[in-house]
Amino acid sequence: MRAMRFLFKSLVLATGLLAAAAQAAPVAISLTGATSVQAYSGSAAVNAGNLDISDNLFYIREQQVGGVQSWYLFYDPQGRHSVQATLDFSAPILDVITTSRGLADSVGTYGVDVDGDGVFDDYASRTLMGLENTDSVNWTLGGSTLTINWSAIDPGDHVRVLVQAVPEPGSLALAGLALGGLLLTGRRARAKAR
Repeated sequence: MRAMRFLFKSLVLATGLLAAAAQAAPVAISLTGATSVQAYSGSAAVNAGNLDISDNLFYIREQQVGGVQSWYLFYDPQGRHSVQATLDFSAPILDVITTSRGLADSVGTYGVDVDGDGVFDDYASRTLMGLENTDSVNWTLGGSTLTINWSAIDPGDHVRVLVQAVPEPGSLALAGLALGGLLLTGRRARAKAR
């Protein structure tokens, strides 16, 4: 019985740790030109060029569709500024959308109500969103890091990073409980058979 309790507690702890990892935001490995990478939760529409914040590289955790989690990254400084960063997404990168057309076409699939007001008006459709010819984004298919080198001016630089989705915490918890239940049932059946 003591071993069973230990196993159950271990499963719960492992499920909790995996669940915490599932919610992890991109982490800056290196960053110059801006002072932080942070979640965007403002009311100004992204892509509109209205933020004018030179110190922050922003991200938005967008929708998970099928096995794909979308992250929207943007840098909207006041005037012309540059930012260089290497970010770790803790999951394999499947694609990076960098063009105005690609960003506009994929917002319906991955976009979210950023400010939580119930109105889907949080992405301005601008022909200048995306990256310019002098900007770069480097990543390896299946790798978890993305390196950017952007020189931005209004409305800023924007990309959508699609990564392999990590199971939601609820799914992990259910799987852990199911496994624990199976182990307990098997043990009781063996004990009755003796």
